[in-house]
Formats: sequence, structure tokens, C-alpha cells
Amino acid sequence: MGGLARDQEITGRVEEFSKRLVTGHVVVPRGSAPTRVALFLDDLEASATYATADPDAENDHPGTHEARRFAFRIRDLWEYVGPGTAITVRVDGVPLPIRDGVMDRGTTYTPRKQGASTVEAFGEALKDGYVLTQKGYFRLSKRLDTAWQAAVIDLYTRVRKLVADAYGYDVFLAYGTLLGAVREGGYIGHDMDFDAAYISRHRTGQQAAAELADIAMLLVADGLDVECRIFALHISNPGDLDTRIDLFHTFVGPGGRLRFPFGVAGTSHFEESDWLGTREIDFPGGRALVPIAAEKLVAHLYGDDWRLPKPGFHWSTDRIASAKAAALSPALQTKVYWANFYSQHSYTSGSTFFEFINARPDTPAMIIDIGCGDGRDSCAFASSGRTVLGLDQSPIGIAHATAYADQRGLGDTCAFQVCDVANTADLGRALDEGLARVDGPVMFYLRFFLHAIPEDVQRGLMAAIDAHLRPGDSFAAEFRTDKDEANLHIHTKHFRRFQNAAAFSRTLSQELGLTIVHEHEGTGLSPYKDEDPVLYRVVAHRL
Repeated sequence: MGGLARDQEITGRVEEFSKRLVTGHVVVPRGSAPTRVALFLDDLEASATYATADPDAENDHPGTHEARRFAFRIRDLWEYVGPGTAITVRVDGVPLPIRDGVMDRGTTYTPRKQGASTVEAFGEALKDGYVLTQKGYFRLSKRLDTAWQAAVIDLYTRVRKLVADAYGYDVFLAYGTLLGAVREGGYIGHDMDFDAAYISRHRTGQQAAAELADIAMLLVADGLDVECRIFALHISNPGDLDTRIDLFHTFVGPGGRLRFPFGVAGTSHFEESDWLGTREIDFPGGRALVPIAAEKLVAHLYGDDWRLPKPGFHWSTDRIASAKAAALSPALQTKVYWANFYSQHSYTSGSTFFEFINARPDTPAMIIDIGCGDGRDSCAFASSGRTVLGLDQSPIGIAHATAYADQRGLGDTCAFQVCDVANTADLGRALDEGLARVDGPVMFYLRFFLHAIPEDVQRGLMAAIDAHLRPGDSFAAEFRTDKDEANLHIHTKHFRRFQNAAAFSRTLSQELGLTIVHEHEGTGLSPYKDEDPVLYRVVAHRL
């Protein structure tokens, strides 16, 4: 399999041996054959990888030698080992020393606790086609998991058609899925997901990122579950999060080079002139598009040694370059998050904050619900006999809110409008419209909204509300405070800003001149499943 010659001294060590990760390096003569590193449980080979040249260690080994690093991810390994198991990392059968920091642990790592299963069971599962994945899970190889192959190809085909019809882009295999197609004629056994990409027609990272967010909204509108990450979309069918496509955006940047915002691990360049289009191939589970110049693109993504299997490859350590200017901003990610949330969730009753406000005798007959989402509280207020205008930046949320109001016969008293509060001009016009709907007092109502927007957006919003508050009008808000920041949070994949309740109270009374008639900070206000957040609840009047 290649490695060091038997008559050469093996120099290297294991530098980390943790519950999730084993890493280290070997030093070999320059030009040596690929260095195969194996992880053993007693005498059973559990996994193997090839060490990769380590440019960061170049100065440590000048002249005739070079350092090569390796990694294994072993999250599920501990279920099969115990105090009687000798875990070693070997090169050509020779165990490497384990030096974790300054501590010399010899050449064997022995677990302290016994897992639920055994090394023998691990070995039987290996025979059945199980592998340690790139994230350390012990799963059936993707090369053998035909049910997953069929499901993921169906999902890919759906996404491919949606993007082609709306944008004219080819969605082709990328990253690990492309590597598997080129190197192995199918999936890489230890891979975890399905990678695809398209080339944007835009020439700047910012434009390409905004377009990726637009594509996310397209997919959400079609009923898919979409999580918007910094450099990709995680796409799945609702209820089947184990079958996922990662869709990456690429674009041609300055100098005519194809840029992969997520990053590359190779040192070669891929020019615009190198792109020859795509072709369709048979792929396990169906058909897929691959670049015509696939091998050149794979070398750009993974380096010249892409033909060597490396289960321990990880982008956090192997990435050489990325295009950070094409990252999706928190605002774009938040926009997609809430669109996806509203498309996947629905409520049939108002929140506890609605119940509190609705029961107050000083609550006016007109409510402007800012950040109304899918209209949960807006419709609840309308059902109680009030007139409501709901504002939200999410077109999908507003569409759901409007449909829900119409279904309940609330269309005459409950109206909704798409409005991004970051656009203060549009916000001002929307508030003018709300005030014009009734002659009497109005309440500006904000539930779980102020902790979901940046500080500068909040300043503009509060200034707009201040400008529209008339004598007799009210303000009501509920949001997470800084005392909630360290607590358990069930929904974690969107922007949150935890602010100080006392400081906000001073803003209302001292800067806006409002009279606070109720305020409370604490738990028990809006429990949700296992979460009981620390919230600040406030009601204020303009006298």
C-alpha cells in the first residue's frame, strides 16, 4: 500500500487522542511513497488514511525531509472498546508514540470505560460494510446504502430541476461527491452527505451570496427544508434530515478564476477557460451532472494527491484558501431561517404574551404587530375583536399569515404586509398605514423580535416607533435578555442578540419619554418544551 521503507526510521507521533479526534504527523524523506497510517483496536484495523503534506511544518523539517499530517475521527469508536483494548496508530505495522502535549503515553491508548459493545462486534460490522465516517460515526458505507442512494438522488434531481428552471444553472456534483464519482465511480464509503454546486453568473462574492439566499427561498417555497449556512445550503425533505444535499455557490472572480467560497485544499488554479461545461453520468441511484474537466477540478479542490483515500480529511485543518467575500451575511441567513421556519411550523393559538396583553384593560383596539411571522398573535388578536396590521420581512411568513387569517374569516380585520424594518422608509410608510386604519389609540406590539435583529436595526426601529407614537398609544415588547444567553436553547440556528433589560427600560423612559406601566424580567413567561427562557416583558404608554 505504500509507506516508509522498512530500513528507514519512523519519525512522528500522535499529538491528540480525544473522544472525537486522533491527530498527528510523520516525518518522511521528500519524495517518499504515500504514507499509509492505520488505526488499530488490538490487532483489528479499524480505519486507515494517508498522511498529507503539512505546509505549516515546512520550516521545522528543512532539506531532505517533510512532515505529513493525519487525522481520524472516532466519535462512535468508544462504544466498542474498553479497559482491555489496546488502541494504536501504526505506520507499516509500527506503532507511533503518543505524546499529548508534554505527556508521553507510550504507544498504546487504553480506554478507561467499557463501551456498550465489543471489538469483536466492531469487526463483524466492518465485514458487513460499516465504516467510520469522516465525522467519526460508525455507519453503513454509502457505497452499500442503496436506500439512501435512491433517496438522495431523488432530492438532487428535484433541486437540479428547480435551479435549472429558475436560473438556467447546471447543478453538478462537487466536493466529496464529485471526488467519489471520479476516483471510485460512486460514493465514498465514509462520506456523510451529497455535495453539489453551480456557477453563478455574478462576478462578485456579495452578489453571488445574495443569489444563493434567493435560491434558498425558491427551494423553501417548493416545500423543501433549507438551512442556510455561511457558504452553502443544507437541503432535505421535511421529516428526513438524514438525507441531505449541500448546495454550494461558485463564481468567477477577479482574474478569471473560478472561486469556491467554502474553500479548496489544493494549490492549483481553475481558470474560467478550464470550465468546459457538464455532462450527465449514471450514478448510484440515478443520474447526475459532473464537470467535463472533472479531474482538474478535483485536483483544485483536494490537491494533487486526491487519488489517496483520506477518511480523516477535514476542512477545518486541510483548507488552503476560500472566498470569504462570498459568505452569506447573518441578515441573509436569518431571512432564510425564518422563511423556512414558517413553512415548517404552524400554531393554532396565540402566545402567552398575547394572552397577557389581550387580558389587559388598557390594551387598545388596534394592534400593529411588528415581526408578526406567520401571524400567530395577529390572528389571535383579530379573533378577540381587535383590528391588526402584521408586518414581517418574510414573504413566506406573510403568505402563511394571510392564508391563515382568510381561513378563519379574519380578512376584514387582520391585514399583513411584507416590511423589512431595516428599511426605515418602508417601515415609516407601513406604520403610517397602520395608524390610518383606526381613529383611536394603537399598540405597537413586538414579541420575540428585538432579540432577533441587530442593534443598529433596533435603533432605527425604535426611532420610527417613537416618531409615530401619539398620546394615548402603547408599546409592548417581550424578548430574551442577557441572563438567558447561557441557557439551553432549542432553536439555535438563527441570529439572537441578548440585551440588558434595565438598559432597555431606561431607553423607553428616558430617551423615548414613555411611561412604563408594567415590566418584568424572569422565567415562566413562555416555556417551550424543555426550554424556559429568561424574558423581559414590558408595557409602556405615551401620555
